[in-house]
Amino acid sequence: MFGTSGIRGVFNKEVTPELALQVGLAFLGKGKTLFLGRDTRPSGPVLENALASGAMSAGGDVVRLGIAPTPTTAYASRSSLGAMITASHNPPEYNGIKLFESGEEIPRGRETLIEKTVRERSWALDGPGSERIISTAIREHMELVLGAVDVALIQKKKPKVLVDAGNGAGCVIMPYVLREAGCKVVALNCEPSGCFARGLEPNSQNLEETARIARSIGADLAIAHDGDADRAIILDEKGLMLGLDSQLALICQEMLSRRKGTVVTTVEASLAIREAIENYGGKVEIASVGSLHVAQSLKKRGGVFGGEPCGEYIFPKNHLVPDGIMAGLKFAEMFCENGSLHDAVGKIKTYPMKRAKYPCKDRSKSIARILKKAGDIGGKQTIGDGIRADFGGGWVLIRASGTEPIVRITCEHKDKKELEALFSKAEKIVRGSLS
Repeated sequence: MFGTSGIRGVFNKEVTPELALQVGLAFLGKGKTLFLGRDTRPSGPVLENALASGAMSAGGDVVRLGIAPTPTTAYASRSSLGAMITASHNPPEYNGIKLFESGEEIPRGRETLIEKTVRERSWALDGPGSERIISTAIREHMELVLGAVDVALIQKKKPKVLVDAGNGAGCVIMPYVLREAGCKVVALNCEPSGCFARGLEPNSQNLEETARIARSIGADLAIAHDGDADRAIILDEKGLMLGLDSQLALICQEMLSRRKGTVVTTVEASLAIREAIENYGGKVEIASVGSLHVAQSLKKRGGVFGGEPCGEYIFPKNHLVPDGIMAGLKFAEMFCENGSLHDAVGKIKTYPMKRAKYPCKDRSKSIARILKKAGDIGGKQTIGDGIRADFGGGWVLIRASGTEPIVRITCEHKDKKELEALFSKAEKIVRGSLS
C-alpha cells in the first residue's frame, strides 16, 4: 500500500474510495482526532468523504480543512493525527493518502500495522464520531512561516514575485503570504479549480510558459509549486530555473550561514550539493529518498536543514515535513538580502549530470534483474535505496520510483565523456532488465 510518500496510485484503480474508507477505519479510533486536508484534484472530495466516513465509523472525530497544502495539513495535526488526500506532483489521474501523527509523517512500522489491519479487516467499529469544518489552518501556517523570515527586510525591498501554483493547493496560501510579507505578487494558475493549466510536476517542460511570463513582467523571481505545495521550484530574474541541484546547494549555504550543523540530503544528491554543504562548514548526512527518511534523520541527528534535489525542503525549526510555502518565502528573503539569484547560483560549482526515467510494469522485478547485472557497472557499490556506484570523479544511481511505475537513472561525473560512458553502461542494463 505504502510507497516512499504514503499511498499513491491511479484513482479508482490502485487508490479507490473503498481503500480510503478502510484506511480511515484502520488509522483512527475512539477519542482520536483527525485533521483532514486535500489538494484540488477532482477525485479529492470522493476520497476525502470516504476516509472521513471510515474515521468516524471507528469513533474518531474529523476536522475538515478543505483545500490545503500538505505542510498546512501536517502543521494542523501537530498535536493530533492528520491525513492529506494528494498525489503531489503526479498527473491528475493519480491520487493518494499521506498520514501524519504529531505533525510528522507516520513511521514505516505504523504503515505496516495499518496495512495489516486493512488486509485482515481487523479494525474496531466504535462510532459514530463527529466532524466539523475549520478555516484557521491556513492562517496558522502563514503565521508560522512569516515568523521564520525577515519580514521587515522584504517589506523594504518589495520584490516582484510571480507565483505559479499550478492550480494546486498552493493557490489558497502562497500569493497571500507573499503579499503579507511585503512582495508585489503576480499570480499565475492560482485558481483552485481542479482544471490544471500545466503539468503538476514543476519541471522545465511544464514551466516554459511560466518562464516566459516571468521575463515579460520583469519578476525578480518566480515560485512554482506542485499539486500539494510541498515542493517549490525557483526561477531567477532572467526567468531561468535555478536547477534542482544548484537550488538545493544555494539554500543549504543560506541555512548554514545562519547556523552550522548537519544537513540531511539523499542518495540522489549531487557532488555540488555535498561540496556546498562542506564548504560552508556543514556536515553531510545521507538518507534514503523520501521526506520521511530525511525527517527521521534530521530528528535523530539534530540537523539544521534537510532537502532533496526535487524542491522538497524541511525546516526543522518549523516542523519536520517538506514545506514549499516556507521554501518560496525563504528564496524571496534571500533575494532581498543578497540580490540577484542568477548571480548567486552562478557561483555554485556544478558538474555534468544526466537524469532519465524508464516506464515499467513491475518495479520490484525490474530492480531485481538490474541487481543481478549491477556488477558490470563497476565502482564502489552501495545496495540499499537502489544501486549506487561511486567512482573517483562521479557516480551513478539506479532506483525504482516509490510513487510511479518507473525506474530512474541519475548520473554525475566531473568529466563529460566519462559521464556519457557511465550513463550509457547503466542505461543498457536498465533497458535490458525492465519488466
